[in-house]
Amino acid sequence: MKNFKKKQDGFTLLELLVVVAILATIGGAVVGTFGNQEENAAQGTATNTIAALENSVRVYEATQGQLPNDLESLACRPYNEADGQPSAITAIVNGPSVTLNDAANAYKIGGGSNLNGISGGLGLKLASKFDLLAIADVSGLEDAGVSSVRYGATLACDETADTVQMGFAAGLGTVAGADVTGVLSGITIPNHMFEGPRTGSNRNRGRGFSAPLTNGDPLMVWKRGDGGYNNIKVGGEANDVIVGLGIGQASTMVGTNSEAMLGKAPFYGQIAKDKYAHYIALVKIGTSVLGDNTDVVASTGKVVAIIDARGDFLDEEIAEFTDQKQ
Repeated sequence: MKNFKKKQDGFTLLELLVVVAILATIGGAVVGTFGNQEENAAQGTATNTIAALENSVRVYEATQGQLPNDLESLACRPYNEADGQPSAITAIVNGPSVTLNDAANAYKIGGGSNLNGISGGLGLKLASKFDLLAIADVSGLEDAGVSSVRYGATLACDETADTVQMGFAAGLGTVAGADVTGVLSGITIPNHMFEGPRTGSNRNRGRGFSAPLTNGDPLMVWKRGDGGYNNIKVGGEANDVIVGLGIGQASTMVGTNSEAMLGKAPFYGQIAKDKYAHYIALVKIGTSVLGDNTDVVASTGKVVAIIDARGDFLDEEIAEFTDQKQ
């Protein structure tokens, strides 16, 4: 009898490896293509959102006769648990709230990195476009109807996991036992960072409070650039003093109140998941000939532009979306 081998069913190991390699190559190409489409979609959405927000802010200003209140300062300052109000500031630090913060100082919220899991809060690119400065004369904002802005509590804006007691302040959006636990980069909903803290087992969310606007307050001032270039490219004048205020859910422009123009605060999605993602109004509050903000002449607050959470504005978004940016 002739001996013969029964034909083996299935694939050899080599054949399987070849198939896996082909699938991996195809999959990589699909993921790469999808990634580009996702970025383009985000830019296109941002372009439309910025334009819509500019219109919404101007309609709000026309109908209400003022700018919105309780916009987000993009900064942290000392907080008094007893009354839910800001406490005295020893120093205004023009830098990120990354390490253990001095309880008496004000900082940019986050701003230490663009990477996920490092610093949290503002991305490095966005934070680097502003200086956190004491504004000696806030009458420009007051004349525009702005009486309050929102800050984060200093000790809840760092990368230490200590529990920060936000206490009880009747009518100010916080409740008894609403403490903040966890690091800023571990916040479960980054766009809630300027809202009041919440009760319950998951407390690493809001760490914000509303503060009455007063002279000497720390605000984020847009860097003018050489010859005022950065001011001019967003639609301002070279000597304008422009501050950045985030359009968040707790502002009078958003929500269910009678003044609101928006049901929800829009956010930009093409950033790390622990980073601040709200759009920001650039508001002119005066002029400074010397350019160092020591000679600010206040003028009624006026919205110059809306920027996204990377610090880009409408013209840049359009250029990127249409592949025209060089």
